Amino acid sequence: MTDNMMQSSAKSCRRVLSRLSSISTARNKSYISTTANNSGGCFHYPHHVPHASTSIIARHPAQRCLPILPPLRSLSSAETPLETPPHSQPPLHPRRLPIHPEIDSVIFSEELIQARVAELGRLIGQDYELSDLLVLGVLKGAFMFTTDLVRYIYPYPASLEVDFLKASSYGSGTTSSGVVQLDSSFKKEAVRDKHVLLVEDIIDTGHTLSHLVTLMRDAGASSVRVAVLLDKKARRSTPFQADFTGFECPDEFIVGYGIDYAEKYRNLPYIGSVKKEFIKHD
Repeated sequence: MTDNMMQSSAKSCRRVLSRLSSISTARNKSYISTTANNSGGCFHYPHHVPHASTSIIARHPAQRCLPILPPLRSLSSAETPLETPPHSQPPLHPRRLPIHPEIDSVIFSEELIQARVAELGRLIGQDYELSDLLVLGVLKGAFMFTTDLVRYIYPYPASLEVDFLKASSYGSGTTSSGVVQLDSSFKKEAVRDKHVLLVEDIIDTGHTLSHLVTLMRDAGASSVRVAVLLDKKARRSTPFQADFTGFECPDEFIVGYGIDYAEKYRNLPYIGSVKKEFIKHD
């Protein structure tokens, strides 16, 4: 009786082990099939991989080591990377960039500028909620202000177009020349019957913006208003008042946030004054 019981028990164990092995193999094949179908073209299994279950069942499902072929490089199929490269993961709290060595002091910080631009965007959005708006940035100084401002315009206008024109009265010096130079590629018909918002970096003498507003009206714009980031009232020679103003600016030659001195410093995220030894006076 004892021998028969032992033989029967051994047979039962073998049946249980065989059943468990079958279940494990079926689950592993199902996992491989599901991963291959849901990976966005990254895993490819053109045929059954021998002994795949051996390398899978020994690991936790989140750490399974699947034998894979190199991903196909095709524009017709999306590719999901196996792992995001460390260099593509920006830190959650990036360190602030050091102050440029040629900057004497920061007048308007990056955080202050962004907060004020957001406020201006809300004010503009309230005034143009039901209008077809053409935002016309004045190059080059207002390129950064313009691109940030349009992202904050809310409530959304009925439609919003963005364009740029090139106008300058500075050249490479530190004072306005009084002669407004316009890019010949600007087409006046682009503003006809449209609500135009001129976006400028700074009002100095007021001559440039006064000239541009007159030009837009003569071209047939439905309305013309002006948004400026900085207002340097101490230099005003032509009476002019902007409709939307970011900050009143001290009477210093400032740079940064798109504003340059001889094509330098446009890339700075803040606005500051340049050290005197780096300024060449006219």
